[in-house]
Amino acid sequence: MKPILALLLAALSSSSALACQTPTPESLRAAWITWRAAALKDEPGTSARLYKFPFLLLSAYQGDRPLRVTKAGFNDNYVDLFGPEVQFREDLKKTTDNEHIEKINFDDQACKLKFTVRVHDANFTYDQKAGWLVQSIYMPGAYSIFNKGDTQGIR
Repeated sequence: MKPILALLLAALSSSSALACQTPTPESLRAAWITWRAAALKDEPGTSARLYKFPFLLLSAYQGDRPLRVTKAGFNDNYVDLFGPEVQFREDLKKTTDNEHIEKINFDDQACKLKFTVRVHDANFTYDQKAGWLVQSIYMPGAYSIFNKGDTQGIR
């Protein structure tokens, strides 16, 4: 009898802990605003918590292999990725808090996104614990700097 009771309690506690939360456009907009503000500052530590590592650095051209950026690579090369001299940052300054948000395709049964959601040049994914995180970014300028594969943490 005791094993059945223990099994029942474990099932009840795990089902309540794993309650699926469907992400909303409002929560994505809030994540976009937070990420945009962090990307425009020179604070890699603050910004790093908003990414799913390794995140992907994408080229402007289809067929180019995405570059994987580790957390260490992000921190070590932050200025080359998001510094004041980078075109991506200049383009990001021209955006607003009201950028178009694509449709969120969420699978309620699997409790996960079917596809990433693009806002400007950033693709967001949704994590049940962490919320919205940047999974990949279209950054042709940075891609051309790092695509040789000789930078530690960006390959």
